[in-house]
Amino acid sequence: MQLRPEREAERLSDLHALGILDTPPEAQFDAICRLARTLFRVPYAWISLVDAERLWCKASAGIRFGPTARDAAFCHHAILSDAPLVVEDARSDPRFHGVALVTGPQGVRFYAGLPLMLRPGLPLGTFCLADTVPRRLSEDESARLSDLTAVVVAQLRHYEARVASETEALRRRASEEALSQASRNLTLAEQMAHIGHWRVDLASGAVTWSDEVCRMHGRAPGDPAACIEEALSYYHPEDRGRIAALVTDARERRAGFSFKARILRRDGEERVIVSRGICECDETGAAAALFGSAQDVTEMDRAQAELQERTARLRASTALLDATLEHMDQGLMMVDEAGIVRVCNERAIALLDLPRDLMRNAPTFDEVRRHQIARDDFARCEAALREQVAHGPLPTHPRTYERERPDGTVLEVRTVPLPTGGAVRTYTDITARKAAEAQVAHMARHDTLTGLPNRALFRDSLDRRLASQRRHGGACGLLCLDLDAFKAVNDTLGHLAGDAMLREVAGRIRAVLRREDLAARLGGDEFAVLLGGESDAAATAERLIAALREPVDLGGQEATIGVSIGIAVAPEHGLDGDALIKRADRALYRAKSEGRNTYRHFAAAMDRAAEERRRLELDLRLALQRGAFALHYQPVFDLAGGRITAVEALLRWNHPTRGRLDPAAFLPLAEETGLVVPLGEWVLRTALRDARALPPEIRVVVNVAGAQLRQPGLPGAVRAALAAAGEPPGRLELDIAEGALAEAGGRLADLADLGIGLAFDDFGAGASSLGALRRLPFGRIKLARALAGDAALPQASGLLRAVVALGEALGLEVTAKGVETEAQLAGLREAGCTGAQGFLLGRPVPFGELAPMLGEAVAFPGPRRSRGA
Repeated sequence: MQLRPEREAERLSDLHALGILDTPPEAQFDAICRLARTLFRVPYAWISLVDAERLWCKASAGIRFGPTARDAAFCHHAILSDAPLVVEDARSDPRFHGVALVTGPQGVRFYAGLPLMLRPGLPLGTFCLADTVPRRLSEDESARLSDLTAVVVAQLRHYEARVASETEALRRRASEEALSQASRNLTLAEQMAHIGHWRVDLASGAVTWSDEVCRMHGRAPGDPAACIEEALSYYHPEDRGRIAALVTDARERRAGFSFKARILRRDGEERVIVSRGICECDETGAAAALFGSAQDVTEMDRAQAELQERTARLRASTALLDATLEHMDQGLMMVDEAGIVRVCNERAIALLDLPRDLMRNAPTFDEVRRHQIARDDFARCEAALREQVAHGPLPTHPRTYERERPDGTVLEVRTVPLPTGGAVRTYTDITARKAAEAQVAHMARHDTLTGLPNRALFRDSLDRRLASQRRHGGACGLLCLDLDAFKAVNDTLGHLAGDAMLREVAGRIRAVLRREDLAARLGGDEFAVLLGGESDAAATAERLIAALREPVDLGGQEATIGVSIGIAVAPEHGLDGDALIKRADRALYRAKSEGRNTYRHFAAAMDRAAEERRRLELDLRLALQRGAFALHYQPVFDLAGGRITAVEALLRWNHPTRGRLDPAAFLPLAEETGLVVPLGEWVLRTALRDARALPPEIRVVVNVAGAQLRQPGLPGAVRAALAAAGEPPGRLELDIAEGALAEAGGRLADLADLGIGLAFDDFGAGASSLGALRRLPFGRIKLARALAGDAALPQASGLLRAVVALGEALGLEVTAKGVETEAQLAGLREAGCTGAQGFLLGRPVPFGELAPMLGEAVAFPGPRRSRGA
């Protein structure tokens, strides 16, 4: 049975109204979690909000988790009452012993959660503490937890007030925008309908005209007549007295009125208007103002007169003409059997930009076309269509076509022959529709961020190019591009900077290519280029690499990336689109694996290598499921006393067909596919379990990969493994190679806080960073095999002493790896190394074969330099 608070619907309504679910992190909430973690000396603190079916974390410290099923969470129970929920040992509590936070890597044993309530009885979520060991809260701690919860509630109230303020501001802005839009719509409607409105204040005689009424009278918008006498002066002298009498009568009777009259504008043009008015009364019932509308019907009267004249001459076509004229949004032209244009409405004149004088004189259809040809009106038609519409006869069957005028207007032209000869032609403006269709088609086949063709358009282009090659021969090149270090830009500078980087990359790619080449964005930071005609794919790749390695200014912050490129060429590498893309991808994979920021051509061996890699990955997953791995241990000796101080756990895989494989054969693939994370956790748990059989003074050393360091849960996994084995933190040392440090983030400090040892592995194998040694919490340097191998050479002794002295100056132990000869061992002891391991001292062996080596001391020949010398 699912438990829910009594007022669940009301509680959820308050939570959703707050608008805080799924919002980004906020500093004030994160700061409270960090303060709680320090104040109560617990590893975890978080603020959760309980939705209908999920638990969502607003802020946390020491722990991170996404949305969680509500019924499987502590916090679900914490909101069932107003009192705090304290679980002293979750493993012994039947409500929680199966919860993921308890059984998982976080290893939660103790939990304390207080409901967060903005209104009594309606908890929105909880403020929580958790520890990995059982514990109780003292009275003082309970009081401090209540105080801190009150701070969280205060922040939520502040958030609630801010949301309410923003909502009110949006409501007001929407209201103002709606009012403004209504005013604009009214103005546009008046312009389109040639209808305006006016008002006369009867007390003052002041006149108000809308912009459209001003235009009817030949005045500028916003410049109405000053008074009623001036307004009446515009009317034709024959109509003026009648209008004045109507106004007086309406005022006296407080009634409405309407009239049709002529006005004479200042420029001498006569217009015909229809006006309707009402009388506005004040609260006493007295006439206060006259309000009304005015419509310019001049063109309507003129059109009506012309229509009546033409209707008289073409009575046989009256029915058809009337039906056609109902659609006045279209241009209409009627041509009789003699080829004379008998009807041409205003819309047709406007759409075709025809001279009004020409059309009033009943021109022939050919005269109209000669006028259009003289103005090059058919210039944008295709050649065959241009010849037909400019010189061909009217069709004898219904016909529809589209054409574009010189001003960009796209017309749909439909011709319907008349039974008695001649035809009716309509013109519909479809410019907006064609533009919208083009925009939709463009968006469906182009990337919205960069404007480049997308994967679908690129694939269509590739398939057409290959089909042409299959018919006619020729060659083309396909380049697959993947940006190097783009993820670092996205993660450190944010997605907006990442988007700006992608737009800049797209621009640089375009600048490098020729007009016949096609570039596309396939998704994320993947691009592709299809080379047109004869071209040098390698030269193009070199230009792209050079262009994309230049720094990019991202709003004042400079970022540098690179690009890896794979090249496949048709027909050499196939004439099938799928095959060509796959082979360019394999060449790209080779370019990335061989150093990045370079390019590689596809070779047949890459297909074999890809298949081999695929089979190895499948075997690796199966081996992980079946527990087919084993650990061997190599002893690490103290060079002063000659005793074993540590054993390093080394992974071995007994492959069913390839035999025993060393880590170098499969760990790179495991790290690339992410399998190194579960594999590394298995190594950690197994090594600590084996450590229980070792003498207490011997450490267990485990190597950690970069992909493991990327996981936020690594410190929790280490803590859980130590707890499961019952071993103290000092029993474990993690070896971390320099190449993995970039993945560590702040997790090295979290690992050091556990009390385990950290060693800087393979020091000297690359450009090892002195700054990293000083800044990061390492306790040991492990020298690379190359340094140990040179220990017997006199010319290398100075460098070796300098490295050891560096370790001494930083307070770090120095251990050498790969010791294989007595001369190397003597050189390392002379340089002052504190520890060593290698085949000379002991090969990696299964755990059961370690026992004979553990209790005996080894006497090393030759003097050893003291660390203080």
